[in-house]
Amino acid sequence: MEYAQFLREVREDGCFVSSEETEAAVVSVLMALAQVLPGPQLRALSSRVPPEAMVYLRRTSSEPDPLFDSHLFLGWVVSSLDATGMRDKTTGGLDLTAAYSGDEAIRRMGCVFSALKRQLEPAQQRELAAALPEVVDGWFLNA
Repeated sequence: MEYAQFLREVREDGCFVSSEETEAAVVSVLMALAQVLPGPQLRALSSRVPPEAMVYLRRTSSEPDPLFDSHLFLGWVVSSLDATGMRDKTTGGLDLTAAYSGDEAIRRMGCVFSALKRQLEPAQQRELAAALPEVVDGWFLNA
């Protein structure tokens, strides 16, 4: 599959406004995957994505980060969101965008996971899910 087609699928699944927004979601999810997947699963995924996307599946260490959990994974995706808001002074100053950002990040992650799953055989999907942090595996399988 070509990279433009992959991005188009993600954009259509997620109803993203712009190609930049779509690519930001793809990049953040792929970079997070690179941090958690063991070598065999990372190589298998790399062989199934468009060549232009392979650069985001590179990591600096030879082994996955054992401390990279679902919160950190989600944080990488949240960091790609353009979410700004004002503090809500009526409820103690909570950031109203925090809950929205997490939900939106999970939705965007699902769009990318869905496009990735279409590139993988069912057995590869199960292997990849088994290597993901707890909770992220469910998001992947349910995408």
